[in-house]
Amino acid sequence: MSRFKLAVATRHFGQPIKRAIKTAAQIGARGVQLDVQNEISPVSFGASGERQFRKLLEEFNLSVASLRLPARRTLVDPEFLDERVSQIRSALEFAWRMKAPCLIIHPGTIQSTDSSNFPMICEVLNDLARHASHIGTDLCLACEKNSSAVIRELVSNVTTGFVGIDFDTAEMVYTRQDPEKTIRELYTWIKSYRLRDAVREMDGEGSEVALGKGMVVWDHFLPLVLETGYQGWLTVDRTQGESKLEDCRSGISYLNSLLP
Repeated sequence: MSRFKLAVATRHFGQPIKRAIKTAAQIGARGVQLDVQNEISPVSFGASGERQFRKLLEEFNLSVASLRLPARRTLVDPEFLDERVSQIRSALEFAWRMKAPCLIIHPGTIQSTDSSNFPMICEVLNDLARHASHIGTDLCLACEKNSSAVIRELVSNVTTGFVGIDFDTAEMVYTRQDPEKTIRELYTWIKSYRLRDAVREMDGEGSEVALGKGMVVWDHFLPLVLETGYQGWLTVDRTQGESKLEDCRSGISYLNSLLP
């Protein structure tokens, strides 16, 4: 059996959560990534609701690979920052109760380590890392359009606990970064892989496409991840297009044909 565990992000299935769980199992996923704001939330689940949900996952032999907290407001936005931090802390506690190994958040675009917001973000992340360490669930940052150098400097400045990285293959295409170089620089911190494919036009603009139809060289990427010793989840995601669910199904099938 492959060392890799394939999960799928269910938030774009367009289905109620119980139906989405069943669908994830039917298309070959072993885990699910859940949107902790729009699919499930701490306020919508009591203790009995959490037990019923875990039972539902067990019924379909699925695990929660991760929770993702969408960014209505990012960490670089000082307005309502306290509210945002409180929301992340609550989501971390919820992730622990749902047995999710990590919570993925979106820090926003950090211009450089010399930018005025960098020390503030480091302070916030140290506070959150301390809380995550106490709870026992990893906090992970979506790299987004930030360079690998900025992200590495950011996580290296967290000293109160661990902050991981959610590596997005499509962002490598959009930002013209070398995925091999980036993975080798950041693999110590990578705790989640978001598998998306993309193409980039001559003018620099990019768009997401079905997995296997874009510029990500999957038969090179997968052995590289294996080489780093990664044993976590690979999460197939599809955020654009008219056939998101079918694209996730075909993406999982395609990856299974390549996995060792």
